Amino acid sequence: MLQVYSNENTTNPEPIGYHDLIAYEEALQRASDAAEEKKQEILEKLEDDELVDIAAEAFGELFSTKHSDEADKLTNEIVKAIGSGCNKDMTVRELLSHLSLGAEKIVTDYIFTHAN
Repeated sequence: MLQVYSNENTTNPEPIGYHDLIAYEEALQRASDAAEEKKQEILEKLEDDELVDIAAEAFGELFSTKHSDEADKLTNEIVKAIGSGCNKDMTVRELLSHLSLGAEKIVTDYIFTHAN
């Protein structure tokens, strides 16, 4: 019997479309990484007061939703901080911590959508 030997790996061949699948997954990961990087840039701009107008608009969005009472609560927290002579700046995260998850999502979604 005559056998022909090949240099190919026949014990564990890669399935058809394997390289396309890997390339697709790598592209998805790059897109996810880029989106996360953009989100971090926006958060840094918020912390540096570069997006004050957009943050104010986002806060205003709460008044047109069922979360308008939480917008009042947030305003009250700001007034209390000013009234107590708080010399430390309140961060966006500290302000958002006074909101419910639903209200926080409205504000953050608005900011991320409009902070290009």
